[in-house]
Amino acid sequence: MTPSRGDRVVVRFRKGPGAPADWRGDPSATLSDVTGVLDGDTPDLVILRGDERVVVPAELVVAVKVLSDKPVRNSGIRSLEVAAARGWPGVESEMIDGWLARAGGGFTRRANSAVPLEMGARLDSQTMDRLREWYRVRDLPMRIAAVTRLLPGSHVSPADYVIDVDVLVAPVGAAASNMGAEVTIDETASAEWVAAYVGQRGGADHSVAGAVVCAVDDGRLGFATVRDIDGSLLAIGRGAVTTGLGNDVWLGLSALWTAPDRRGEGLGRAVTSALERWGADQGAAQTYLQVETGNTHAREWYRRMGFGLHHSYGYVEYP
Repeated sequence: MTPSRGDRVVVRFRKGPGAPADWRGDPSATLSDVTGVLDGDTPDLVILRGDERVVVPAELVVAVKVLSDKPVRNSGIRSLEVAAARGWPGVESEMIDGWLARAGGGFTRRANSAVPLEMGARLDSQTMDRLREWYRVRDLPMRIAAVTRLLPGSHVSPADYVIDVDVLVAPVGAAASNMGAEVTIDETASAEWVAAYVGQRGGADHSVAGAVVCAVDDGRLGFATVRDIDGSLLAIGRGAVTTGLGNDVWLGLSALWTAPDRRGEGLGRAVTSALERWGADQGAAQTYLQVETGNTHAREWYRRMGFGLHHSYGYVEYP
């Protein structure tokens, strides 16, 4: 993951001339690290640790890892994953040995993967066979969501997958905007809304996509739309209000899209802000969204709105 300014990071660096002081005080060590908030990277890394400003010369940097904005317990990751699974459950789901298996006609990896939601979820041969059969009957490949720190490490090797999705969070209202765009929010997605969403995802079957985006498990959905004065669609977004394990209420944002020729006008911020107001009315206190790890532009846009890393995950697909 490429870090963005404002991310909490740990930087591993080589000791030598110009290097920060080694906090461990071990004269035999050749490497050390510093943890803090990234404040600059052109080209040397500037790390803020409280009131202290630490500069790490670029030529000494060995690795940079983005951390969650705040320490997060495994139970917090699991609770958010429960809320997220309820907000995007596919069109069919079933609990299998602690895993929630989801199927959605092949539309999106999230709606067609199994996620470990219960403590003690394993991936032994018996569970593998049950999951394989569940997906085989539905003519889908077996795919699991490899959620960091929820994986049964003895059965899934980190070498088997690539972490490529970041889950970002912020308090509801962080994206507050004064943009004058008129945003309407409906309980169901219109055919035009679905077409706009499908258009950015390679032209999937509209009926399948519509069923997936309109599915929710014990929650509420809001579909945001911004139109031009002639009625043409300019921007969309989807909000899902669901609960986690401790009855914590989350607003999940997805399907954010703006017409290419109208980007940069603040319409995406207006949609996000409107959905957060709607989510607050439904009792949500925190907002989450998923963004591809390599999408630096999107991550920085969300960072400016107050979103920070909570946890990450990837996918493993089995033949």
